[in-house]
Amino acid sequence: MKGLLFLLVICAAQLGFSQRPFLRGGDVSEIPEEEAAGAKYFYKGQQEDPLKLLKQAGWNYIRLRIWNNPKDGFCDESHTLAMAKRAKAAGLMVGIDFHYSDYWADPGKQYKPAAWKNLSFEDLAKAVHDYTKEVVSKLVAHGTPPYMVQVGNEIGAGMLWPDGKITSADPNEWQRLSTLLKAGIQGVHDGQGANHILTMIHLERGGDNSGAVWWFDHLAPYGVDFDVIGLSYYPFWHGHLSALKANLADLGPRYKKPIYIAETAYPWTADVPGHFSEILSKLESGYPATPLGQSQFLKQVIDITKQDSGGYGSGIFYWAPTWISTPQRSIPWDVLATFNKDGKALPAVDTIGGKN
Repeated sequence: MKGLLFLLVICAAQLGFSQRPFLRGGDVSEIPEEEAAGAKYFYKGQQEDPLKLLKQAGWNYIRLRIWNNPKDGFCDESHTLAMAKRAKAAGLMVGIDFHYSDYWADPGKQYKPAAWKNLSFEDLAKAVHDYTKEVVSKLVAHGTPPYMVQVGNEIGAGMLWPDGKITSADPNEWQRLSTLLKAGIQGVHDGQGANHILTMIHLERGGDNSGAVWWFDHLAPYGVDFDVIGLSYYPFWHGHLSALKANLADLGPRYKKPIYIAETAYPWTADVPGHFSEILSKLESGYPATPLGQSQFLKQVIDITKQDSGGYGSGIFYWAPTWISTPQRSIPWDVLATFNKDGKALPAVDTIGGKN
């Protein structure tokens, strides 16, 4: 009887996720800063509000990163609330990406916010819970409940260093990290009201199946109750499309959780500045650094996510598609955006939206 009940629960959960839409979108957190610097965006020859533009192209989701107290103010709580309202008005669902930092958090740096620097571990966990609950509660109160929340950003090496840092299989490290993750997830639950907001754990290991399995297997004993898996996949850092395919084919059936490509990107031009020049030697064969090559690469990522994940692939999000240079400032990332240097939408915009 217990075995039958377990199967019924699993089937019900899978049915619920199968009824959710395949998400097509990206992290457009930089839009307020871009607009302040004079950026303009064009689609099919017409200038348009970038969020409305993306909706027209078929996108249904945007991700917004949030930093606790950023020095320039962008990506803070107030900007995030305002962007969520704009997204809802444009007909887009919203996901929130908690970095739990005052600036970038990624595999090479997971620094605590300055205000949390000297907290005891118990108080740090409480701060994670309270801050998460506060932001989610305000989003709900503003009529913009997030569809999904990431509890940490690319946390393969842990989060909130040194307290939640992962360097080995040491159970003490995993116990601390799991406590912080549980605090964030509980904060989402306590702030969501009548909504069911999905919680994501996001790793950078899109092409690293053995590393991803090692990570989730070490987390499993600590009972962290999250909903979905997020993976970053950049071919020049994470391996060939074949590695992504093998990873997705294993992770979904293994852990019975929906999987999202939480970040991806590809250059549309070979005119790459020195900061990113090394990526040109690591591009996927057959997909040149051109607008068409970028579009075709993304089509492959989408196809792999949908077709080769055992039914668990649930969406793809492009990273910083709207981060372009303006006369006021130069942005090296603009060669990996989905708009050219004049703000005109590249074919990739329609590809992400499922229109080509």
